Amino acid sequence: MRILAVDDDQSTRRIVSKLLSERGYQVDCVADGAEALDLVRQKQYDLAVLDYEMPLMNGVELFRHISKLRPTTVGIFLTAHTRLDTVFPAVEAGITRVLGKPIDGDELVTVVEKLIGPGVGGCCGAVD
Repeated sequence: MRILAVDDDQSTRRIVSKLLSERGYQVDCVADGAEALDLVRQKQYDLAVLDYEMPLMNGVELFRHISKLRPTTVGIFLTAHTRLDTVFPAVEAGITRVLGKPIDGDELVTVVEKLIGPGVGGCCGAVD
């Protein structure tokens, strides 16, 4: 199972990558929407874990682009802003779950496993 993690915060990317790669998922991490779209054009992802607030392109805009390129990719938002004005646009864009920050690792892993199944061994994609 391949996961794309997009967050402008390096520590968040590292946490997500560590949590999910340790459970057998292949995780590619990037810092912004442009980098994410470059990867999505090259690879199929089962899941995208996206930050909501990022420079240049927010997570809603990014997921809309991802969905056009790869309609089967499931989306999760990680955000410190779980207000209705954040959650509603995310749901409208097709995001399956909105999880709050700071990250609850057990919750993230549980949600990922429910959405795309358990990881299958192996390790790590690109992590910065």
